[in-house]
Amino acid sequence: MTQRTVAIIGRPNVGKSTLFNRVIGQRRAVVHEMPGVTRDRLVESTDWAGHGFYVIDTGGIIPYGEAVTEFDEQVTQIAREAIAQADVVLFLVDGQTGPLDWDAAIAEDLRKAGKPVVLAVNKTEKEANRIGAAEFYRLGLGEPLPISALHGQGVGDLMDRVVAGFPTQSAVEASCDCRVAILGRPNVGKSSLLNQLTGRSDALVSEIPGTTRDSIHTDLAWHGHTLRLIDTAGLRRKSRVEGAVEYFSNLRSFRALEQCDVAVLMIDAADGAVMQDSKIAGLIHDSGKGVVVAFNKWDLVEDKGPNTHLKVWEAFGREIPFLSYAPWFTLSALTRQRLGRLLETVWEVHTQRQRRIPTSELNHFLERMVAIQPPRPHENGIGRIYFGTQVETAPPSILLSVNEPRYFARNYLRFLNNQLRQEFGFLGTRIFIKLKKH
Repeated sequence: MTQRTVAIIGRPNVGKSTLFNRVIGQRRAVVHEMPGVTRDRLVESTDWAGHGFYVIDTGGIIPYGEAVTEFDEQVTQIAREAIAQADVVLFLVDGQTGPLDWDAAIAEDLRKAGKPVVLAVNKTEKEANRIGAAEFYRLGLGEPLPISALHGQGVGDLMDRVVAGFPTQSAVEASCDCRVAILGRPNVGKSSLLNQLTGRSDALVSEIPGTTRDSIHTDLAWHGHTLRLIDTAGLRRKSRVEGAVEYFSNLRSFRALEQCDVAVLMIDAADGAVMQDSKIAGLIHDSGKGVVVAFNKWDLVEDKGPNTHLKVWEAFGREIPFLSYAPWFTLSALTRQRLGRLLETVWEVHTQRQRRIPTSELNHFLERMVAIQPPRPHENGIGRIYFGTQVETAPPSILLSVNEPRYFARNYLRFLNNQLRQEFGFLGTRIFIKLKKH
């Protein structure tokens, strides 16, 4: 049974994202009193009174001829696509301002769309505003329901109206085989990559840094697998984070990294890796997530020769030497150059990350390594390895039973790490080696 879809639409700053968060029961969308904070569309699966459905949060609709910024037209188009997809449109208006010409223009568009509409009047905490909600009858969309998305007042009655006629079923959390977070500095092409991979315009694309403010989740069917792509707001240095909106955008990017299986670290090929790229790479490395490095905007690199890509990787290695285990390649999200390799590499990293080495095979490997290069004296002692076992996957973690952990120098553990990778693969994933005194 297919789940129904509800789209929350309205002009900017009427409280759509606040209502979205209220309905799904979590702070998923960035909320701020500044108009235009939501620019992309967000989709979540939820349920109300036993009726499962998808709910879509959208940016504010700007009537034709009223656009102010270069984002307005694109944001409006994304919202109109959500209306076309929806089974029910939840039209949210502002009870503090009363009906505006913009509301009337949107109402006219909704009548033309022919979709069922539920009209909700938000910000009616005060008695005068609740009474004034009746003014919205003039929009011709039926009874206006007064609510407060912030405090939850009237939201229950509203949702009862929205799901009336929906089939009774639990919310379906779409399963996925691999969660992929697209990370990088602002304006490296993350949203362009997402849109090219999905063939849709879920994420707003602009040359202005900081366009994406929420994390956008999109499921993609690929060779019999479901990949959940997560486009994120660009991670900025703390000194560059201005105001609450960018603070919460950064917070959602960190959360996307926590939730993903594989991170695609996008680097501007024309600029090369910079300090902020190194910090993002450090977050990925410390988290133990799988990683693929993608040098985007390769079409903008001038004077390319047969070895230009190798020089770019060498420069990356000098700036970020600890991520040498990551597979990498150059691409262009704009021209789709080498775009097909991205998902193939992501899936290979995801598969390698799940690998488990049989204990007997691991111990035979350790015996060979100790014979080739035994531990050298360190901290007034010589380390001995008695036994090894892989205790975890994703990320792979190897536990070694030893005579004394402090007798093992870091460079010897690095040697074992490199040999493990050469022997068993683990492409694009960090290998953790832990020591336990026997």
